[in-house]
Amino acid sequence: MKNTIKITELCPKVPFEEWNKQYPLVDNEYVWIYPLIRDAYFDHTKLLSNNKLPIINFETSVYIHVPACLFHCPMCFFYHEILSSKDELSWYADSLIKEIELYSNSDFYKNISLKTIYFGGGTATLLSPKAIGKIINTLIAKTNTPNFPEITVEGHPLTVNSDYLKELKEVGVNRVSFGIQSFNDSNLKLLGLKQTSEANIKVLTNCAKVGFDSVAIDLLYRIPNQNLNDLNIQLEKAFDLGVKSISTYSLGLSPRQEKLVKFQPSEEIDKEMFYFINSKMQDKGWTHVAQPDYAAPGFEHQELLVSWKAPQGQNLSLGAGAFSVFNNNVYCNVHSLKEYKRVTDNNCLPIFAGQQMDLEDCISRYPVLGTRCFRISNKPFLDVYGFNLLDKYKTVIEKLINQGLIELDNQDIIITKEGKYYIDNISKSFYSEKNICHLQPWGGTVAGAVAEKYYSPSTKSYIP
Repeated sequence: MKNTIKITELCPKVPFEEWNKQYPLVDNEYVWIYPLIRDAYFDHTKLLSNNKLPIINFETSVYIHVPACLFHCPMCFFYHEILSSKDELSWYADSLIKEIELYSNSDFYKNISLKTIYFGGGTATLLSPKAIGKIINTLIAKTNTPNFPEITVEGHPLTVNSDYLKELKEVGVNRVSFGIQSFNDSNLKLLGLKQTSEANIKVLTNCAKVGFDSVAIDLLYRIPNQNLNDLNIQLEKAFDLGVKSISTYSLGLSPRQEKLVKFQPSEEIDKEMFYFINSKMQDKGWTHVAQPDYAAPGFEHQELLVSWKAPQGQNLSLGAGAFSVFNNNVYCNVHSLKEYKRVTDNNCLPIFAGQQMDLEDCISRYPVLGTRCFRISNKPFLDVYGFNLLDKYKTVIEKLINQGLIELDNQDIIITKEGKYYIDNISKSFYSEKNICHLQPWGGTVAGAVAEKYYSPSTKSYIP
């Protein structure tokens, strides 16, 4: 399969003026992964061997990417392929298990500790519960697992029924998440989404009947013509249905929805909505786990804490289009289901591109991603790197304090209430020089990306 995507298109470098939004302007680039892939060369052998740079945390989140959907959601920026039925994915679990086995025999894999498994997409509920169970069992059998992990399956409300949910529970899934987006039919129709309010309510009701205690949803706000009253109704509906975790996203419209932009609430109202949600959650006794995620006490999403909270753990992502930060490497798999199958059938790692992290990448990742969880602890950083985080970023920290975005608490950096709205401004303040001006990767922009050659760990050689 011939590649037409350049590696530099993954995290393109743009002019500083385009990349940098200075407070009080809001930077809306969602900082979800760091460091960024910048170079064309990637040494696959260093991915699997023990690393010379410090590993600050061996706790591991395994993310299973299922980049397939039965229909397209207009505002989706992620890589996915449209299928006509679930049957077209019947082979996928076997390929994922082959990929797991390629990692599990490596030196570094023996050090990790499995904390959480997350099936996302796309639409992860296009996989059968039996297939999901096979993957879970393989991971637990081949990975150091001190305690039974949090296991989440993310799905679309129209792709599951009660029987499916029962079977998920039987194979060990203990958390489910659905892209509800809204309980308002007018909003759902306006955004071109397939589900209805009735379908959204039904799937959450079924989750409760089946016995899922931990149920999460995505909710959109700043929907065209939306006001605070409607937003309040959406949140109250989620609470009434027993949801325990809510990710709230300010709506970003795609170019296909340009005609709706003029009807979106202003940025001033967007900020008002943001703090309305924050206050509502506080009044409910919920925790702001990370931006943009809230949870009832005891239901904090562990995948986010492993991936973002300082000191960050390992994020091993499997499947077509998956992005990993693992063993001080950041890399992504091919963005083609057909190529993913071909490569794993040949016992090769299905990696499209990657970046070996240098020391500055490791050091800056700590505050860049740690910002999203609102507290950046200094002691683990000092213990590993031998110098103070506050000294390393003295100028940046002084500026952020003066802007009212952060404060200090006994050597720890705390994101203030004002700072929460400017979370991505703060994150990007800590970028290392080599990462500045590189954009975050969004899989939809590199759909179809494949590599020229692939590494086989068993033969220690490359094949086309």
